[in-house]
Amino acid sequence: MAQFDPRRRPLRFAPHVLTAAAAIAVAALTWRVFQPFDVEEPKPPLTAAALSALEAQAFASAETRPGLDRPESVPVKVRRGETLEDAVRRTGVPAEDASAAVQALASAVDTVNVKAGLAFEAAIAKPREGRGGSARLIGLTMRTGPAKSLTLSRSFDGAMKLRELEEKISDETTVADGEIHGSLSASAAALGANSKVVGQTVKLFSHKLDFSRDIKAGDGFTMVFDRKVTESGRTIETGDLLFAEIDAKGGPARFYRFTPSGSSTPQYFDETGKNIRGFLLRTPVDGARMSSGFGMRRHPILGYAKMHQGIDFAAGTGTPILAAGDGVVVEARRWGGYGNWVRIRHSGGWETGYAHMSRFGAGIKAGTRVRQGQLIGYVGTTGRSTGPHLHHEVWFQGKRVNPKGAKVPQGTILGGRDLAAFKVQKSRIDALVAKKRNHVEEGGETLKTAAAETEGLRPAERASRRG
Repeated sequence: MAQFDPRRRPLRFAPHVLTAAAAIAVAALTWRVFQPFDVEEPKPPLTAAALSALEAQAFASAETRPGLDRPESVPVKVRRGETLEDAVRRTGVPAEDASAAVQALASAVDTVNVKAGLAFEAAIAKPREGRGGSARLIGLTMRTGPAKSLTLSRSFDGAMKLRELEEKISDETTVADGEIHGSLSASAAALGANSKVVGQTVKLFSHKLDFSRDIKAGDGFTMVFDRKVTESGRTIETGDLLFAEIDAKGGPARFYRFTPSGSSTPQYFDETGKNIRGFLLRTPVDGARMSSGFGMRRHPILGYAKMHQGIDFAAGTGTPILAAGDGVVVEARRWGGYGNWVRIRHSGGWETGYAHMSRFGAGIKAGTRVRQGQLIGYVGTTGRSTGPHLHHEVWFQGKRVNPKGAKVPQGTILGGRDLAAFKVQKSRIDALVAKKRNHVEEGGETLKTAAAETEGLRPAERASRRG
């Protein structure tokens, strides 16, 4: 027990020291009580670039797996009577991989009622040469909508992780400017144009160019059109062709889309405002080659010289045949050596004939009114024929004439207010094309049309400028 020492002064705490200590204690307790919890912020949705990075990371990790090669992308389509798991197994992966993938996908899509034709891509890593074992499923991508897709990837621990991506869709005006290599369709598709836009272009130039003879590798082309596009640059839908140019057969030809006053149907005009829609198409079969001209020749079946009173276009059976001009069908019947035959009466004493069809187009019969470019039948080899082709004739005042040299009527020319409005619209298109070409010359990528948002005006902007 401590002894009391009268010589030692008693130890006392000043009141303000005790008050300060109490305040500190209360403050500390208050900080502990009212300190906010750490709340994890919601992660932003994955963009197309982020998803691609995750896929690349997953695929790259497969390279570190012992005995496996770099993953390869394998396109797969579900066959008739096949389950989704069966389709995955066809890639060569083990049953457990296919089962795990389907189980993971089941949380987002119906994996039971699968229709034949469902497409997806599987990333498969095969065993390295000389190594045993089976292939492994590294990832799988399945498109579930125009801008939606599911991506399945294997994480570092081997588990399957499912991610859903929905890309934003934007409207933009695209300038596809390039050269023809292989075919116009393939070359234009590489620049974002689809079959609809290419078909419009071919039909537009069919009265001026023979695509089987007048087009050669390296010829230039330009197409301007509206489209709906995803963030990754994939075309969802295209609008109408606004402008087309093909630089072939002696020089470029340019056509602009314009709707004259008093008309509800858009038409195409050249740079001067002349309607380029010829009275008759030069080639009523897209992509066909001329195999026999007009005039005397040795008949391939009869074996003697005989007047060939039309032009033959070689094409595969079933190739669409188009009406060369506006008119009324006066014959749609079987006609001796001509086989299935259609004759159309146009204005001004002109008529056109189409022979050896495999079958007629829907609704084509005597009395049917048709428009230029309308489907009237399909290429075949009926009648006296050695192979599938279209025998095409042009008649004037009841007499057959050479389709190549026929002096058919020309198109109309814009004037007054229509011509002024056309020039304004033409200037806008010319500016877009020039900007695109300047971008390429300054080092931009020729094939990159996803950047068309900065290359041209969006439809909404065009509408605002019209006002």
